[in-house]
Amino acid sequence: MATEYTREQQAFSRECIQEGLFLLMEDQPLDEITVSAISQRSGISRMGFYRNYKSKQDVLDDYFSSQMDHLIDQLADIEPLNAEHIIPRYFEFVRDHSARFRLAIVSGGDQILHDAFARTVGKFFDKNVKRPWFTGTYAEFWQSFVTSGLYAVTVRWIGEDFTTPIPVLTSVVAHLAAQPPRDISDVAINSTAKED
Repeated sequence: MATEYTREQQAFSRECIQEGLFLLMEDQPLDEITVSAISQRSGISRMGFYRNYKSKQDVLDDYFSSQMDHLIDQLADIEPLNAEHIIPRYFEFVRDHSARFRLAIVSGGDQILHDAFARTVGKFFDKNVKRPWFTGTYAEFWQSFVTSGLYAVTVRWIGEDFTTPIPVLTSVVAHLAAQPPRDISDVAINSTAKED
């Protein structure tokens, strides 16, 4: 069983490794960075690295998962918990952490960021979205759709250096996320007929 000191040491080692990796990512793509370089930059031995992580990808996943979990904790305190309140907080969080998000995107760690993002959004929806229609396969595909859309909007917003105001993004994302299912059995595809 780990003592408090051991847990603190492990947390410190992980933080040093994460910082070392991000510093290296400022100068080179993720796929060119070695564990030896991370160890040297972080001051943590290779053995210490492997005591904490299996790979450099695990380092990024741990960092972004942890940051996104903090976001979920912050969102849980919002009353009322609805799209108009949580979406601006989400974009404020992204803006506040944008340096590392941007670094992951441009250095080849974007898939790792996306995966951590998708898991976090999934946890949030599982915990907070309680609708009779939000179950099973429908919920799974809806989460995939909304997660991908929100991630694409986030990456574009970071890329444009936050030019689009948060209220505009809030409106777009709220509309994307708030659509309940509807019967589309009579909707014509590639038709000139107007929809009601």
